[in-house]
Amino acid sequence: MYNKSLPPTYYHDHFLELLHFFQHQGWHLCGAHEQRFIDDFLALPKNAQCVLVRGFNRKSDYLEQSSLHYDEIEQAPLALALLKRRGWLRHVHEREFEQWLAALTKAELVALCRELGLPGVALSKRKEQWLGYCQTHVSFAKACHSHVFLSYVVHAYNPVLAYLCFIFFGRLQAGLGHFSLRDLGIMRTQQGKVIPRFDTLEEAKSAFTYAQLRAQVSELSEQLLVHHGEQVTQLPSAIGALAERYSHEYLYRLGKALLAEAPHQDLALSVLAHSEDNRAIELLLRQRFKKGHRQWVEQRLCALIDDPPSDEVFVFAEDFYALKYQGKRTSVLSDLLAEKEPLAIDEAYRHQVEQGVIDLYTQRGEQALHSENQLWQHLFALCFWHLLFDGEQAGRGSEFDVFPASLRDGQFYHYYQQQIRELFAEHSSKGALITHISAAASRYYHQPNAFIRWHEEVLAPLVALINHAPLSAVYTQLETMAKDFRSAKDGYPDLMVITSGKVRFEEIKAPGDSLRRNQLVALKQLQRAGFDVSVQTVRWQVNSEQPYVIVDIETTGGRHQSHRITEVAAIKVVAGKEVARWHSLVNPQRHIPRAITELTGIDNVMVAGAPVFAELADSLWQFMQGCIFVAHNVNFDYGFLKAEFARTERHLSMAKLCTVRLGRSYLPGHASYSLARLSADLDIVLSRHHRAMSDAEATVAIFNLIQQQRQE
Repeated sequence: MYNKSLPPTYYHDHFLELLHFFQHQGWHLCGAHEQRFIDDFLALPKNAQCVLVRGFNRKSDYLEQSSLHYDEIEQAPLALALLKRRGWLRHVHEREFEQWLAALTKAELVALCRELGLPGVALSKRKEQWLGYCQTHVSFAKACHSHVFLSYVVHAYNPVLAYLCFIFFGRLQAGLGHFSLRDLGIMRTQQGKVIPRFDTLEEAKSAFTYAQLRAQVSELSEQLLVHHGEQVTQLPSAIGALAERYSHEYLYRLGKALLAEAPHQDLALSVLAHSEDNRAIELLLRQRFKKGHRQWVEQRLCALIDDPPSDEVFVFAEDFYALKYQGKRTSVLSDLLAEKEPLAIDEAYRHQVEQGVIDLYTQRGEQALHSENQLWQHLFALCFWHLLFDGEQAGRGSEFDVFPASLRDGQFYHYYQQQIRELFAEHSSKGALITHISAAASRYYHQPNAFIRWHEEVLAPLVALINHAPLSAVYTQLETMAKDFRSAKDGYPDLMVITSGKVRFEEIKAPGDSLRRNQLVALKQLQRAGFDVSVQTVRWQVNSEQPYVIVDIETTGGRHQSHRITEVAAIKVVAGKEVARWHSLVNPQRHIPRAITELTGIDNVMVAGAPVFAELADSLWQFMQGCIFVAHNVNFDYGFLKAEFARTERHLSMAKLCTVRLGRSYLPGHASYSLARLSADLDIVLSRHHRAMSDAEATVAIFNLIQQQRQE
């Protein structure tokens, strides 16, 4: 799939690229230890640098020395000796002994036991059994002089490397392998101006500290969880927006973990009380309510409703207050799900529920479009592109960042509040806003970004929204996103529906679906902005308004990857009655085998003057729109048509039903469900079997009998 390749010493080049960033843009984020590391590394011979970076690229911190010899590195053993002599590589410390044992292979555990004269366990046992034995019977003092132990080294700068990667990539889990994925074309990066993600060394170190604490919670023993909980009041101050966020997330995770330990409930609540994370606030209130602290919880809920720190907290507080203090029986989530009468759509739409609702609305004369997060993210990006990507604070911490720095840090509105208001005032008419986003789309089309996957129709839904919605509502929601993009970037309703010149949004839920909290928050935001927003549920039921297109094709063979269509017939049916039909022979642009001609009666002469599929594609595509695709052995017909449409750069995606599968369920008892046998059993005329229109007509008759049973 990927034709690119990497040069022999790609890993060294990538590490130098990382260091180049710190030398030229991030030196102020390096303390004395990091600066000395960079200077000392660059002073090493190239072969020693290459051996080191090979070790840095390993998943394990524990390196078997013979594995650090590489053909492309000149005199690798001498370089390895130099690195050990200068302290870049060292042997495993006693505090690391347990981790080192766990990193050994089964063969190495066996060799260690034999070298120490220990019997071990049976060779047939798995590594876990051998590891357990060694953990019990092998001490550091016994092992530290063994050949197995001495064959391993650890690079001495793990903390420095972890810090440098965190500063560059913005997260703990990222590593040097990202450069390789980029160069191979597997990972698409965002080009543009690079801005170091922190202003000061103190801010960077603080964020790194709390990122590590946050990540460690899930690995802590009960004893260490309690220790961390008791030290909460002595934690260092979080410096900077990212460190503050990580510190509150750390406290939430720590409090949640302590809640799982019954003896430490009070400590957990104390930890949660120090966190401003939305989830921590909710968890604390729920837990204190369970403990009977009704008055305290009521006062806190009222305060949050009056002055909420976020929309998510406001939605929770308002709902919880109504349930616990106002005698309300159901939550706002349940209310929204039960608010409207369910729509009846065919079960064929089980995996395309939104499309089923769109097709139903289209039949009723309403325009319905997929919206979800793309609609608002696209509008946000095109409206504010010049601020996001060209503004004074625009840029990224590195090319691997998804969003611009101002959004990542939550400072976009702080930086550009005045410019945003001026933009809204300058584009005070719908036409002016449409012109503004159209100009941005034209200028930046195909430019990689995290918001938009460019395509020719990217503007159509945005223009429809602007033309049919109050402009004040559009600007209010864009301002909400600008203020807190992190919590307002997703959860948006599935559909935008336009009726009588007005727009509404609907979140579509199938039976058994639930409404997520971020979806509820987005619904509330849109309602507050001035939009008509609701949740529309559906139920599986045969809908009398639903059109079905019953299709049959003839082909040059049985595989759509290598054979082509010779004939297509399609009959549109509504409420059991034919309303239209479509038929054509097709020039397959290849020889029709004699066996196929004997079966279908279609020969090369018959199709020689017929149109090729590309010439018929538009007409057939339009004929099938809004229908459920029905065929006998549906995947055969659908697969061929999908492949033919793909050759014309159209993506066929329709709900489909199979009269073979449905026949077995609703017309049971037949020895065979082939079209010919089933038609004969049901007294259905099949005059010219293996010709498309005749087979389609027979399938219509079978399908109508099935529909009668389905409706009952």
